[in-house]
Amino acid sequence: MLTALRAGFANQGLQRFRVAAAYARWDGIGLISTEIENMISRGGSFEFIYGAGNGITTPDSLHYGMYLDEIFPGKVLSLFVEDKYCNSIFHPKMFLFSYHDHTIAIIGSGNFTGGGLVRNTEIAVRVRAAHGSALEKQLDISWGKIKKLAEPVTSKRIREVMQGEGKGSEKDTRESIPRKSQKPALKGGPKTSPKPLFSKVITLNSANKKAKILSKLDSLTEKPDLLYLQIFENETGGNGTSAGYQVQLPVATLAAYFGVGTNETKKAEFRFPNETIEANLTHFENNTHRVRLRPILDIPRPAILIFKRIDDGVYQVRSERPTRYAKTLANKCTEQSRAGSRKWGFE
Repeated sequence: MLTALRAGFANQGLQRFRVAAAYARWDGIGLISTEIENMISRGGSFEFIYGAGNGITTPDSLHYGMYLDEIFPGKVLSLFVEDKYCNSIFHPKMFLFSYHDHTIAIIGSGNFTGGGLVRNTEIAVRVRAAHGSALEKQLDISWGKIKKLAEPVTSKRIREVMQGEGKGSEKDTRESIPRKSQKPALKGGPKTSPKPLFSKVITLNSANKKAKILSKLDSLTEKPDLLYLQIFENETGGNGTSAGYQVQLPVATLAAYFGVGTNETKKAEFRFPNETIEANLTHFENNTHRVRLRPILDIPRPAILIFKRIDDGVYQVRSERPTRYAKTLANKCTEQSRAGSRKWGFE
C-alpha cells in the first residue's frame, strides 16, 4: 500500500488527495506526510474522513489535520465519524488522487496506519477514472455520502471522543480486536513515521506558529519523555534575599508535555531528589501559568531542570550540573516562544 500511495504523489500534477479510512494513526500517516505537505505547498489540497472512538484511531492522526490547517489555511478538510455502537463501525478504506484529467482510486482492506501500509497482509485495487466519466462521478458520489456522516475535527471533540476504550495509542501498534495478546509482534519491515507529531511541529521555522500549535495539542496526544527547562537567576516572587521560585511555564509545554489542554486543570507531582511538590497545572486562555517549585531555591542559578515522565502526571525532576549548563542550554533548550523568555526543549 505504501508503494502505491507514493506512486500517486510522484505525479506532480496531483491537485487533491482524499482519504476515507476506518482507522488512522500517525505511524502510518507520517510515512507520507512529506509528500502530503509538498503537494499542498504546490497548490493542492488534502481532505480526510477517519473513523474515531474505535480504540485504534489516535488523537495524533486527527491533530495532524489541525497542524496542516495552521500551516496551509484553507487547503485542508479534517473530518471524522464517531463510532457509537459496539456492533457497528465506520469501515471504508478509500484513497483518491485527483489530477486535471483523471482520478486514481485505491480501494481495499488497508487502513491509514502503519499496519495497513507496511506491516499487514492487505489487498487493494487501483483504478483510473477519466475526468467526467461515470466512474469518476460515482467515486465523487461515494465520497459525498461518506462526508455527510462526518463532522469537523476540533480539539474539544477529540477530547470528548477519545476517552477510555475509544482512544488509540501510537505506542500500541496492534490493530486487531479482540487483541491477539498471546502472539508476538512482527519485527522488522519498513521504519514507520520518521518522528512523533510533537517532534515534527518543533521543526517549524515560525516560533509563533510552533507555540500556537503545540499549545493546542490535546491532552491525549503522545508526548515527549523529557522536558529541558531553563531556570533564570531571579524567578517571580524573589526579593533581596531570595531568588524566587515561581516558574513561568512556556505555554507550548502545557499541552504538548504536561498534557493540559486549553482551559483544563490537571494535578501534577514533581519528584525532586529531596522533596516532592504537588501542584495544579492550568492552561489559561491568556497562555500564562506559574508553578511554585520550592526546591529550585537550593539550586545554583541559572540552571536547567530536566523533567522525566514516570507516570501520568508524575515527573522526576533533577537539575543539570552547573558545569554542563552552557552545553545543555545550547544543545537541548533549542526552543523559545519569544525573545527574552526562558528556553526549553523536548526529547
